[in-house]
Amino acid sequence: MFSVAALAAGVLIFAPLPARGQSVGTLQKQIEALQKALEAVKSQLDRVQAEQKAQKSKMARQEAEVAPLKKAVEGLSKVSISGGVTGIIQGTSGVSSKTEGGDDGFSGGSFDLIFEYEPMKDWKVVLDLEAIGGNGPDIFTNLHGVNDDLGTTNDAVTILEAYLEGVLWNERLTFTVGKIDATNYIDGNAYAGDSSTQFLSGGLVNNGVLTAPGNGPGVRLGFSLIPGLVNLEAVAMSQDPDGDTNTTNRIFEHVFGALEVGFTSKFLGRPGAYRFWGTFDGNGKRIRSRFGAVEDYTAMGAGFSFDQEVAKGLGLFFRLGYRDTGNTAYTTRTSWSMGGQLSVGNFWSTRPDDVIGLAYSQITPTKRDFGSRSTEENFVEGYYNWFFNDNFQLSGIVQFIDDRNGSKTLDDVTILGARLQANF
Repeated sequence: MFSVAALAAGVLIFAPLPARGQSVGTLQKQIEALQKALEAVKSQLDRVQAEQKAQKSKMARQEAEVAPLKKAVEGLSKVSISGGVTGIIQGTSGVSSKTEGGDDGFSGGSFDLIFEYEPMKDWKVVLDLEAIGGNGPDIFTNLHGVNDDLGTTNDAVTILEAYLEGVLWNERLTFTVGKIDATNYIDGNAYAGDSSTQFLSGGLVNNGVLTAPGNGPGVRLGFSLIPGLVNLEAVAMSQDPDGDTNTTNRIFEHVFGALEVGFTSKFLGRPGAYRFWGTFDGNGKRIRSRFGAVEDYTAMGAGFSFDQEVAKGLGLFFRLGYRDTGNTAYTTRTSWSMGGQLSVGNFWSTRPDDVIGLAYSQITPTKRDFGSRSTEENFVEGYYNWFFNDNFQLSGIVQFIDDRNGSKTLDDVTILGARLQANF
């Protein structure tokens, strides 16, 4: 912004010299006219400066008014929301009408809403809310569990998980603390680990004798021993021995712990994972003497799991688990399962995303609880997932249970069902 003095100097410099013969009076009039012009320019410049000042003041007020909204938007940018809706219908065939109420139909659904907030780099807070309505068919006796998504909870709204998680040491160490699910870190499987999109039975979602407690207070450490090859998972959780879920008494007693070593591989150039885990359960009980006195003790368990792609669009899995039969709190001792998942696109080019799953599982009960004539419960499940798009799929599911509850006298049961899954 040039000054009035500079403008005046310019006018004087470039103004034509008075012509010869002009009187002093004429020259004086010209100077007066020039002064009036300069005053007009100065007045105009003053108005421009006043307008600029008012505009700056207005912008400052607007920025102050927008600042809280801007801060809120910046905070929301650190929050992500995801979730899913699952709807299931099932019907049974073979349930005794005399002793177990007979065959029936069941329907229900679950809604998961997951919030993730990142207050700083490499740290996040996760809150998982779940609402369940209806029941699955698990009202008849069996060891595997028919519907791991619904169970027999009726209507319920639960904070499924709520934890803080940080990634440290060049992303080699992951620390998680809060209300957690131990099975998210132990005994995972690429082809049998999600009841909303894969096998529905609890005995196939996880090892049938994995003694992990329900979601609760705990700590998890994940460590990459050899990045991309060897991983270590460690979990410690407090249990609820007296069943009073509304209190936090005995929070440091009866601790459950698990340790898993996992190996990721490229067998013949195809992805796979092999996991070895062990558990200790401070909530164990055992008979102390021949008089039947019971004492607390720490029970042990161990297991193995693998999933491996063996051909294009074909993956296989296997699980094996054992737990301490001296623990009178357990009624089953061993479990194993095997199965696979096949991409339908291998033989039906117009359905490239659809998959077929088939699995067999066996759980062995303890002779102490089920008698000397007890046997293994055999469970078979198959499903077809019809993908409408990446976020929407429909599954047809068939399940069959033989030697149910470890007994050869109970009738075999067949369960047919359909599952609708929508993710967002």
